[in-house]
Parts: sequence; C-alpha cells; structure tokens
Amino acid sequence: MANRSVIFREYEEINETNTNFNSDEIEELKEFAQNNTHDKQGNYRPVLELRNGKLKTQNYVGIIQTRKGKVLEILPKVDLVADDEKTKEIFLQMLRTWRGVKHAQFNASGIRAMQKFNMLEIFVHLFLKNLVRLTKRGLAKHYQSVEENLPCLKGRILFPQHIRANVANRARFYVQYDDFNANRPANRLIHSTIDKLNPMVRRAENQQLLHQMKIYFSDIPISQNHDADWRKQKIDRAMQHYQAVMQWVGLFLFGHGLTTFSGKHINHCLLFPMEQIFEDFVAHSFRKYQKDFIVKTQAPIKHLATTENGKSVFQMRPDITLQNEHTQFILDTKWKSINENNTNLKHDINQSDMYQLYAYGKKYECNTVALIYPQTKYFKEQFCYELDDNLRLLCLPFDVTNPQGSVEKIIAQLPC
Repeated sequence: MANRSVIFREYEEINETNTNFNSDEIEELKEFAQNNTHDKQGNYRPVLELRNGKLKTQNYVGIIQTRKGKVLEILPKVDLVADDEKTKEIFLQMLRTWRGVKHAQFNASGIRAMQKFNMLEIFVHLFLKNLVRLTKRGLAKHYQSVEENLPCLKGRILFPQHIRANVANRARFYVQYDDFNANRPANRLIHSTIDKLNPMVRRAENQQLLHQMKIYFSDIPISQNHDADWRKQKIDRAMQHYQAVMQWVGLFLFGHGLTTFSGKHINHCLLFPMEQIFEDFVAHSFRKYQKDFIVKTQAPIKHLATTENGKSVFQMRPDITLQNEHTQFILDTKWKSINENNTNLKHDINQSDMYQLYAYGKKYECNTVALIYPQTKYFKEQFCYELDDNLRLLCLPFDVTNPQGSVEKIIAQLPC
C-alpha cells in the first residue's frame, strides 16, 4: 500500500478541489503555514504561503506528512518538463550536488529506479541502501567499561562494591571489565532513525529493508539523548564507511541542512531549499563542463563598508566567481521565474537583486556581472542591462535539464 500522497509543483495553489484533503485538513495546512513563515536565519521564506485565503507552495521541495498519514509532495517548478517522474529525476540529479548531502551516495541508475516512489519513500530508500552497504562492511565497535555482579571472575574485582553486594553471597564477584561491542553513539542514532522511519513508510521494499535493519540493530539500544550522542559521535579513520549514512541520520533526526518546520497536525517534514540547491547545481556544472575559468563559490569575501573606527561591516559573498589570468566574472543564482517579454522592462527581477549585483561589480572591479535564473518557457534567451559606462549586467537562463549545454552557452556569451 503506497502512502496517500498528492503532488504539487512550486507556486501551485492547494485547495479541496485539487487534493484528496478535506476542508479540516486544508485548514490544518493553513495553520501550519501561519506558524512557519521564516527560515533559521529569520528571513521571511515560507514553504506554504497564505495570502488572501489562498494557500500556495513555494521556496522548498520535498514532503509534508500529516498525522493522518497523508503526504503533500512538492516538486520543483521545471516547466520545461511536464511529467512528474521526469521532474523527480531532475530534482534528484540536482540534489546530488547539494552541500547538504555531499556524502549521501546515490547514483543515476538508482534515481531512475525510484521515479515512481513518492519523495519520502525515495529518501528513506536512499538511506536504507547506504545502510545496507554499511552493514556489509561491519558495524564499528569500541571497548566499553562494564561493571557487573557476575557468578564468575572476569576482569578485576571492585572490592568496595564487591563487599557491599556479596557479603552474604560468596559465589558472585562484583567486577569491572572492558567489553568490545557496537554500542556506540553513531549506531544508537542509526537505530533511532530506523525506529522513527518505520511507521512512516508504505512501500513494500522499504518496509522489508527496515525490518531487516531493525533485526540487525536489535542488540544496540536506541539513543536516549539524540543531541548528546550526535555531539559524541565522530567519523574517524576506521569509520569512513559511515559518512553517507550519518548524513541521512542528520537529515531525518535533526533536519541538518534543512529548514525545519513544525505543527501539531504535521507528523514529519523533509523540505529542501531550492535556492541553495540551484546554486550548488550551477556551480558544480561550471566546474564539470568548462576548463577556461577557475570556479570559486562563496569567495573571496569582501565588505561593503567600514565603520568610523575602521571595522569592516556588511559582508559580501557572491555565489560564484569565474576567474582566469585575464578577468573575473561574478555570477549570482536565483531560483525564480522571470519573463523575457520586452514589454515588461524589469522582467520580474527583484530590484534588491540589481542593487546587490551593482555592489558586487563595483567592489570586485568587474566589467560584467550576471544573474542566472532557471530557464523556462518564458525565459530562454539572455538579455542585459547597462548599469553604468563600465558595468554591464547579464541575465542568463540555465536549463536544469541540460546543464552542459547551458554552461557552454553561458561561457560563449561572456565577453572575453
């Protein structure tokens, strides 16, 4: 039995007529939207925007699962692709390059095999496949000091405790010894993740794998303090095969890299920030598909101003910098739909983005800066603005279905 899910694209309206949610459940989603409007940095960035009584998805892609078991599945707005399964494949290809899952291994063939899964089942399946690979290499163990009152002598006797416990029973020994076992923080957290996911999944493949992993970890207790165990767990040289699994544990238990949302009617959220995913995907594509420039991300850092006592303030950090021995270009990515229609002179570009790129151009002494937006049916060709006599701003489309072609086209359009 599959999860009861309904699929939406970013910016689509959610209502009773296009979902299997009843009026009470729609009201619960509206309450969820009102209570979760800002990201971790305090910026207004809702996953569900409520305006004039209408509820729309935006900014994030992933799943929201209600306490009644229904799943709201949000896909990125890639309007060059109409098919939901193809859209999921494109999103997962983009997700592979995201900094939040840099160790979480999933290959292209595996992505194609999971197109029919809903998003929650996809992420659970990726976690379980990584976990199966981990168990084949064996669980990491360590020596743990144990104190017990045993019927045999093992290790060394703890005489004060032995006298108190066994004054009337000379057949037992209160001892301390070192036990080599798998009861360590990382394994306890993995067991806790299995426990958390078990009631959520409906796909038979995932249920079977979860059952197998539950048996495998049955001798290891679940974590009693997730935060404390996460601080203690450490990926050392002998535990490199844990990296991928612990990345997923961080996502499922703590929402690492995600913006976490909560609500009394919501059972689970796994929501990915499309702005950041798009930025990382574009940067990865420039590194992979061109050799003319060195690609730097989030660097070099400069400041817009200094105070009266010379302290630097208002940090500037462009998304992508392309550099060679002759010149450099500042590129800033925006996951936003714009319109190249010439009758709309601003093309739906935010004025604050223009100010930002103007500041980048002046501070980094560039002649050309660029805003990169996803290519859509309304934005297929570049256009430009002259910011002043020495600074030009290009607006460039990036086709997420053809990253190599997009990179080659952009490089060809940059002035030498």
